[in-house]
Amino acid sequence: ARELAQRAISSRNARLSLCRLQGSPLLLTEPDLRLDAAHGLASLAEQRRAVRAEVQGLTGMAPLKAFLTQLEAKVEYVARGGDPRLLEGCLNIVLTGNPGAGKTTAARLLARWLRAHGLLQQDVFVERNALELKGTHIGWTCPQVKEMVAASMGGCLFLDEAYALSGSRDGDRGDSFADEALRTLLTELENNRTSLCCVLAGYPEAMERLLRADPGLLRRFPHILRLDDYAPGELAAIAASTAHARYGLRLADGVREALAEHIAREHRADIPRRNASLAVGVVEAAMNRLASRLAGEAAIGGAAPDPAQSNAADPRTLLAEDFGILHSRASEEGERADVLRRIRLLPAELAPARELLLGLCARLSSAFPPSGGAEDGSGLLDRAGRLAIVGADAADGAAVARLLHELLRAHGRLTGSLVERSATALLAGDAAPWLEDIREAAGGGMLLLHDADSLLASAPAARHLAAALALLPPKSGVVLLGTSGELMSLFRTTPALRAACPVTLALPDLTPQQLAERFARCARAELGAELAPGVAEALASHFAATRGAEPEGALSPAVLIEGLMQPAAGRYTLRGGQEMQLSDLFSATA
Repeated sequence: ARELAQRAISSRNARLSLCRLQGSPLLLTEPDLRLDAAHGLASLAEQRRAVRAEVQGLTGMAPLKAFLTQLEAKVEYVARGGDPRLLEGCLNIVLTGNPGAGKTTAARLLARWLRAHGLLQQDVFVERNALELKGTHIGWTCPQVKEMVAASMGGCLFLDEAYALSGSRDGDRGDSFADEALRTLLTELENNRTSLCCVLAGYPEAMERLLRADPGLLRRFPHILRLDDYAPGELAAIAASTAHARYGLRLADGVREALAEHIAREHRADIPRRNASLAVGVVEAAMNRLASRLAGEAAIGGAAPDPAQSNAADPRTLLAEDFGILHSRASEEGERADVLRRIRLLPAELAPARELLLGLCARLSSAFPPSGGAEDGSGLLDRAGRLAIVGADAADGAAVARLLHELLRAHGRLTGSLVERSATALLAGDAAPWLEDIREAAGGGMLLLHDADSLLASAPAARHLAAALALLPPKSGVVLLGTSGELMSLFRTTPALRAACPVTLALPDLTPQQLAERFARCARAELGAELAPGVAEALASHFAATRGAEPEGALSPAVLIEGLMQPAAGRYTLRGGQEMQLSDLFSATA
């Protein structure tokens, strides 16, 4: 009865003009009652229960759920005797979100919700790409838009990729067809404010440009919802529901939690680009592995089933290995322990790096998982891979950066690979493809940029790099390598680079004695040779004399050692001795 009365009052309000509405008593006529539609009230009530259950079972989409909760409060208020005109406002809405964030799903669910709660008069949902509003010839666009709006009357018009209606983009001369389509659409929506619901959807940045391009859009679309990217746990839940709904499969016990960790570790950089399609993709890949696994087990055959592995032969159960989860928790702990062992083995001359990495390792081990909020310090830890390493030996800096990447990846703070590039490439040619390659390759991983101090020669190149680094995902590492004076000067001229790498790790110059010790370690590792008595002292004297004869910073420690090691290794191998002698290091003619 309440539903019938509410619909009758809404019909009366639509029939009367505003001035007559304000001065007339509440009298309902037979057309207002629409008795011929009363038989559909029971089905609407059933739809309401069904759509409410669907919203409650929805994964993610918190902004949509909050919006529908507010609308439901209004519906309940009117049902308890409130003014029905509260429900007759404009329902047009803008949905933004990254690919796969659920914009189409949200629009369809919104239309069903509005219809089930009596806010839409017809069970009509027209779904189109915004490009379809544009005519191909002069004079075709306006009738095409009007026809599409007319077909949606009483229901919902959903326009995906609505940013295609932005006629002027990136400084071009504009698209007259798009401009006409947008103007006509806005006029039709203004003339039919309460007769239909229009939903515009698109990617966030592009939709922001569209909304800025025409101020009239914000008046016609009072509601804007940004659908967030799915969290790894939500993607694991979507994968489980997809496996069940499409293939009738279930995930073995503990697999859903392991899949969430796997997605966070291996696919975090893919989430903004794929979202729900990532979950569907991992399920489809798991189906292929399941088929291969079962085929292999069938080929073996004859073995008695192991009760402890009851799920292994079940064709309706997906295991962790089907999702490519090869690392158990024990192996992850082993990986972390191995990285910690290698940090502790860093030589004494790299003590500052060892101290920094050991402190970071302790923080990572005591922190909450990467999905935690800022209260657990995860905001700082997520930026722990932003570092500038200065020192004379670029090889030492690169080794520390690689170890830092392994440490953060082992603890799930980084999910992508290590990308190594030289900044000198920015000084020649077009930098745009190079920077795009950086953003694509290093997203979610770490960028190790050699010779960063070379950008001191080009302020535009430094600014281009700073802009590219600013677009990397928050959980991406950036390590800049260079010499102390030049890199600090670069930071002073380009503060945005310093903001990208706020921590500076200074590696001290090696003393001649430390260079000799490093040469001895290299001989031991490469040749299995020890230095004969007196050779280390002779090496230290040689390195001191060589450095004194060269301009400051002309030769790095790696160059000094390799320049001496290459010929010495040949002489030592030819001689076939057990210890490396002075004669191996310095020939008679040297």
